[in-house]
Amino acid sequence: MFTDVFLYVFISLVFIVLVTAAFAGWKAAPYVPTWQRDVRRMLQLAQVKPGELVVDLGSGDGRFLVTASQEFGSQAVGYELSLLPYVVSLIRKRISRANRISVKFRDFYRADLSPADVVVCFLTPKAMKKLEPKFERELRPGTRVVSFAFRLPGWPSSLVDKPTPQSTPVFVYRVQANPRRGT
Repeated sequence: MFTDVFLYVFISLVFIVLVTAAFAGWKAAPYVPTWQRDVRRMLQLAQVKPGELVVDLGSGDGRFLVTASQEFGSQAVGYELSLLPYVVSLIRKRISRANRISVKFRDFYRADLSPADVVVCFLTPKAMKKLEPKFERELRPGTRVVSFAFRLPGWPSSLVDKPTPQSTPVFVYRVQANPRRGT
């Protein structure tokens, strides 16, 4: 009897993990971890300052959150829809003992991004396009948006960083009163 219950619970958990991963991948991006050197590069390019709020859209395993908090002294909020990376990020938060981190199992399209000083993302081109009007409505002038690999198609970037031909580009945007005007 115990093995039947265990098997049922295990299969249910695997099913939930797979469904949430598929849903997150369809909604914005599949879970693909970013190398730690690229995490630091993105946060440095965003010029994150102590006390600022860094928001990670599709925060995965929480590596941006922990790095932003521990190495840059910022507050950090992450939004993740895939269950396994979300649980890993909670574990990473606990192990790091970073108290300025919040991880939310929530759709970032429905989150209020207006308090953000920096928004980081590694999302599909489709998700980036869908975020443009949200950014235009919610982000304050001066907010920095940093994207790994994919552009915000309607916005001019203030910086494109690609240190080597093999590097993945990082796009940095600075929100203005009208972001389509450029910098």
